[in-house]
Amino acid sequence: MSLIAMAMIRGAFALPSITPWLLPNEDKRQALTQLYIAQHCGVPCKQANGLYSATMTPKAIVVHWTASSTAQSAWNTFAQATLSGRTDLTSGGSLNVSAHYLVDRDGTIYELLPPTRIARHCIGLNHIAIGIENVGDGTKYPITAEQVKANVNLIKALANKYPITHLIGHHEHNAMETHPYFQELNPKYRTTKIDPGNEIMTQIRAGLTELNLEGPPQDSEAPR
Repeated sequence: MSLIAMAMIRGAFALPSITPWLLPNEDKRQALTQLYIAQHCGVPCKQANGLYSATMTPKAIVVHWTASSTAQSAWNTFAQATLSGRTDLTSGGSLNVSAHYLVDRDGTIYELLPPTRIARHCIGLNHIAIGIENVGDGTKYPITAEQVKANVNLIKALANKYPITHLIGHHEHNAMETHPYFQELNPKYRTTKIDPGNEIMTQIRAGLTELNLEGPPQDSEAPR
């Protein structure tokens, strides 16, 4: 499909209702983001002026779940600029984890950060990926049909506005290691994730077939 045809298809999507719920501590978060990108992405992320930016041009979307039961608890976790209580991630720097969007169990979409703002949510892809968190944990609080629909509508809108080529679940991120988008200087800095799982991603992708978004490389045998 040509780029013009794709643009015409993507242009048909209306922006869903999005409620601003921006994370605080922006000045400190931005400074820590620049340090994180310098540490983990290095030269490929260096700007023409020789500096590292806290902004990006989004090219991928990563879907997550929060492993919590409420939007408020997830927001509280992300609100600090500095990472706390995540010993599995402290070796990667002091920037706190966060995401751009948070989808509540009734399908309400909250914007936590502007979509062009870099967030720490997926190793190797933070410099080009928008993160969508869904309130739930896959067991006691399984992802709802309303959340799936909200993800589909949000992703359509984002793909209409930005040059998005890839959509993955967080559990698929290590398979992206063979793709040029993946940039991580520390070969030992990796995690294994299960969210949101193949079932949820299959449901979301079923609503997005016309976009022809790519997933992780099918022949990838990247270490997990």
